[in-house]
Amino acid sequence: MDSGIKIKNIVIFGIFLIFLMWIFDDLMKTYEIGIHFKVKKCFDKIHQSQKIAPARLYINAWRIAKLEYADSTMNYQDWNRWRNRYHGKIKTMEDANVAISSMLASLNDIYTRFLQTNKYKRQKVILESKITGLGLNFNKTDDGIIVNKILKNSPAETEELMPGDKIIKINDKYVILMSDDEIQNYIEAKEGEEVTLIIKRGWKILQKKLNSKETPIDTMSYRITKDNIGIITISTIMGEKAVDDFNTIIDKTNKTKGLIIDLRNNYGGIIANAVEMADSMFRNGNIVNIKSKGKIKYKIYSDKDAGFTEKPIVILVNNRTASAAEILAGALKYNLNAVLIGENTYGKNAIQHVIPLANNTGLIITSEKYILPNGEDIQDKGITPDYVYTNLKRTKKNDELMKKAEKLLLDKVKNNKESDII
Repeated sequence: MDSGIKIKNIVIFGIFLIFLMWIFDDLMKTYEIGIHFKVKKCFDKIHQSQKIAPARLYINAWRIAKLEYADSTMNYQDWNRWRNRYHGKIKTMEDANVAISSMLASLNDIYTRFLQTNKYKRQKVILESKITGLGLNFNKTDDGIIVNKILKNSPAETEELMPGDKIIKINDKYVILMSDDEIQNYIEAKEGEEVTLIIKRGWKILQKKLNSKETPIDTMSYRITKDNIGIITISTIMGEKAVDDFNTIIDKTNKTKGLIIDLRNNYGGIIANAVEMADSMFRNGNIVNIKSKGKIKYKIYSDKDAGFTEKPIVILVNNRTASAAEILAGALKYNLNAVLIGENTYGKNAIQHVIPLANNTGLIITSEKYILPNGEDIQDKGITPDYVYTNLKRTKKNDELMKKAEKLLLDKVKNNKESDII
């Protein structure tokens, strides 16, 4: 009798232990692919309430970089030498900024950087998918700033600014004479503030007056053509609602003949969003592989019970399709035979985490890198489309690449039907 009770207890304990292991494994996978908004918000509150000495802030940044940076060689240097390099020299926050920025610069990684208070707040705004300002992103050059993205329903879109426009003056000040923070303050002007831009578009010089406002970052939209093709435009993979919005659109385009997914000018976003979006499209497939410290850390597969589509899919990409958008494109290409059309993608395999520090600062640090399901590392080379097209016209009324995508998709639908008949 006693032995029977013991065996029963052992079985119960074993089942309980397996349950705990399952829970732990699920929690770890959830954490690893970055789905940790609630935890992150908790840490944000803790760190934001802290005020510590600038020297201590430097040491904390040094320690986090050592633990989290994806390259175990730290760019082939002895990271410990940075620990006491500025001992006794960091007195102010400006000193800390210079020291931390110099330390991180030694990694030779443009994506890993220190965020002072204003930049840290801006990064949080981006993650929350809404922004107050003119509604444009830009790259700085020697003689101005180049607009690379326009947010939908933003003042920049209302005044018909375009990617490629060069801003040379802001409120009668030449951009080349302005600091990065000064430029950013104008781009993110307070709601209701008027900002005048002088831009160069080709050989034309244009003046644009924009009234700043809060603009939700519209992550995606869709339409259904007269030929019953679903066209999904995804401008960013940021925001906590991105996955829900995507799934809603997939449901609404369920009865279409096929899908066109437009990822042009999509600089990516949160990797967890890209993973979940891919997960909703196919079963039992490898979405992406993650490596850190020089080796594969884990492989992410779609849920066996997740959604599945047999629709033909065409994906539009260009040289501004990057990061999480490349993950989504690669996952659909190698699991659903989605056809890519357009230009080579940007080629960014680095995954960054935003890590809060004290004094309302933070780090963006490359903690992992990804590899596509076919084993390809796309860093600096991108994904080559199945059909390469460059320099095609794209206006609101005439999108030549979209026309080619629609024709290609209709041909695939027709060929599929002919195969069914045979």
